[in-house]
Amino acid sequence: MNRFKKYVAPLLLSIALLGVGSNASAANLLLNGSFEQPGCSGSCILDTPAKANFITGWTTFLSGAEYFNMPASIGGSVAADGVVIVDLANYVYGNGGGIQQNFATAVGAKYRLTFSAGNSRYASRSGDGTIQVKVAGQSVTFNTPSAKGTAVEWSTITYDFIATSAQTTLAFSNEQNPYANFAFIDNVIVEPL
Repeated sequence: MNRFKKYVAPLLLSIALLGVGSNASAANLLLNGSFEQPGCSGSCILDTPAKANFITGWTTFLSGAEYFNMPASIGGSVAADGVVIVDLANYVYGNGGGIQQNFATAVGAKYRLTFSAGNSRYASRSGDGTIQVKVAGQSVTFNTPSAKGTAVEWSTITYDFIATSAQTTLAFSNEQNPYANFAFIDNVIVEPL
């Protein structure tokens, strides 16, 4: 029995603690939540049906979105995670831009959406913007942080929702004047609660 306590008990405790630790960090239900795949060396305008599925796991809608390498595009700025981000305020067209992804959910289960919202005063933009989120039949609008300079400022936004179907669509959009506003998103995570 003493041998059991000395050797086996600590081993079992270690295994139990490792199991708890791995359960504590749930996996992201979204594919490519930081938009790193396939990447973009500078700025990529995703404004046509042929480019709608360019970002792995995501589909653009309205007039598409801008997809770019943050450090290469706005000097002194970084992405919230990795190097590429999405700007929902597509400057090529003035009628709004959006991006969406479908993912598996359990009806009645609760989930948490977390994402980074960003803005900048680069290229004479106001430094303010909004991000519209639609998920599980709910629509909500969030403000980006108010940027004080050209370097992009980020904030983390969380939103809890209950799934109403086995497949849920998460959509981000912006319909502001793209010549006056940015609406950056990055590091999008959905996890079960």
